[in-house]
Amino acid sequence: MRFDDIVFVYHLQDERQIAWHGRRHSHPGGGYEFHYFISGDGSFKNGTATWSIRPGSLHLTPPGCVHQILATNLRKPITYFAVLFSADGDAELERLLERAMGELARPTDIGTSHRFFFADLMERNSSGQADLVEAARHSFIAFIYELLAGAPSAYGSAENAHVEKAIAIMQANIEGNIDLDALCGRLGLSCEHFVRLFGQRMRMPPMRYYARLKIEAARAMLSSTNLSVGDISEKLGFASQFGFSRAFKSVAGLSPSDYRARCLQKADFT
Repeated sequence: MRFDDIVFVYHLQDERQIAWHGRRHSHPGGGYEFHYFISGDGSFKNGTATWSIRPGSLHLTPPGCVHQILATNLRKPITYFAVLFSADGDAELERLLERAMGELARPTDIGTSHRFFFADLMERNSSGQADLVEAARHSFIAFIYELLAGAPSAYGSAENAHVEKAIAIMQANIEGNIDLDALCGRLGLSCEHFVRLFGQRMRMPPMRYYARLKIEAARAMLSSTNLSVGDISEKLGFASQFGFSRAFKSVAGLSPSDYRARCLQKADFT
């Protein structure tokens, strides 16, 4: 198999980006696509069906199927991942996709905590390292197996209401700041209990998760907008551009400028 493209779109509200990401199109030549919606209001047209976008929903589009994202409420902008891939002669994946076209004909709710699965998939595939690219392929095939088994569990689930609510609060405060005390206050939990609960579910402390959400948004802005590094730093609530660059490099392994040079999307937003 091969990945043809993996894209992360954060807060789809700029008119030029809406026109690009919301165009009616299809992928001929064996190209399948997953859309994984994390937040926002709108609709997704997939062939003859139109679905309301729900956070945590996953949609599979087969080759040649016309599809379109409709961002109808800019006060609640859409954030999503899209994975365009081809079986490319992989007999195992071709068999899985034959099953998937029947069993995943409707959107599948996998919860919003899988966002880091897709972020890691994108990062590994774009790393330029053959072993990491191959690891991404194997992880992706395993993910499809889990979907068909009804248990996509690698990155948590939506079982814990407190954790899901905490993630929603963090997402709403990406362009700003919220500390642990304020977060726990809104949840009505002690900090000790919440940190333990969050760590058990998400396998990292809550404020590290929050920091990764900011870097995840920064990656999307760097790869699909013309905002300067300084503007992105300010927009995401960092105290300084230096602090933002240091935090970004600690997660992405590259400076923001180097990341933009490597990952800039081909779409022209100018």
